[in-house]
Amino acid sequence: MRETTKKESKDLFKKIRQKKRKKRMPFTIMFELTYGCNFNCPHCYLGHQKNGKKRELNTEEIKKILDQLAELGVYRIGFTGGEPLTRPDIFEILSYANKKGFCFGLLSNGYLIDAKTADKLKKVNVDKLDITFNSMCEKTFSALSGVKNGYGRVFSAVNLLIRRQMQVSIKSTVTSINQNEIEKISAFARDKGIPYRIDGEVLPCKGGDSELVDELSVGHQAFLSLRQKIYPEMFKNKGTRKRRTRRRRNKVFNCGVGTTAFSINPYGEMNFCIEIDYPKINILKTGGVKAWNLLKEKVDQINDRAKVSGDFVCGNCKLLPYCGWCAGRSYLETGEFNRCSEFFKKRAIERKLARVKEKK
Repeated sequence: MRETTKKESKDLFKKIRQKKRKKRMPFTIMFELTYGCNFNCPHCYLGHQKNGKKRELNTEEIKKILDQLAELGVYRIGFTGGEPLTRPDIFEILSYANKKGFCFGLLSNGYLIDAKTADKLKKVNVDKLDITFNSMCEKTFSALSGVKNGYGRVFSAVNLLIRRQMQVSIKSTVTSINQNEIEKISAFARDKGIPYRIDGEVLPCKGGDSELVDELSVGHQAFLSLRQKIYPEMFKNKGTRKRRTRRRRNKVFNCGVGTTAFSINPYGEMNFCIEIDYPKINILKTGGVKAWNLLKEKVDQINDRAKVSGDFVCGNCKLLPYCGWCAGRSYLETGEFNRCSEFFKKRAIERKLARVKEKK
């Protein structure tokens, strides 16, 4: 039998997603298996929840939720944390997900991946491993992970996964601490032939604590400069492409929330996304199908309320063409979805000024 090509797989993935979007059926979801973590990153959005005393889901409860996700028709699951590999039952969970036929990936800091663990990950058919990789030197790596001797272990983990021909990618959060390391990490990824992505947004902690956000964040221009250096292919036709914002003037949510996506936290609560704890619908008590319908209703209520009242925050904003505003970020900053985010407002102003300079 002929093997499916990478392009054929990608086209199939896209086709399924489009069909799910049209019917408002969940396609890909994030499942936080634990808030426990062996790292103590200063830019982590989990904050105090990493040390929470609330009981997390046990093995059997997670299996019951996976059963309900299968009933819902979920195609792909991203298992994350915290650090999911700190769970003693992680491979029982992943094996069950594999048995249920899910396509699934694992987001990890890589610290606990040795040769034995890498073999187990391959055996349970993890589709993709997303490894956090924030520096190419031990000192900066320790500053951003809160652990000593972490760089060597994570570097080794990436190589172990590559040698086993597993799909692995690395990602970095660009901060004031590691911005001078990003080009080196990119060079490493290109040398290894693996995908690399960067995120320029340092999130407030769940609950709204934003004490370190300004201190750790880099400006839009600094972030854009890094993107141009590490993704030169994206900027070959700079100035010739028509730039478009994803924002729409009549809709609060422009992502997949309530259309094809949701998240589950370690307590079994269905939320809009992993960055915010809302609306906290208990899946085990409510049932997967009913929980999804309730979540869609919540999204529609927020969208409709803004539309009917005419009070949509982006409605007449002149910065809209330059803005990447996110309702979730606004919720973290203000406690409300339909409010302007100071973070994105500042970035939109920076983008506008940058484009004015480009035209001169």
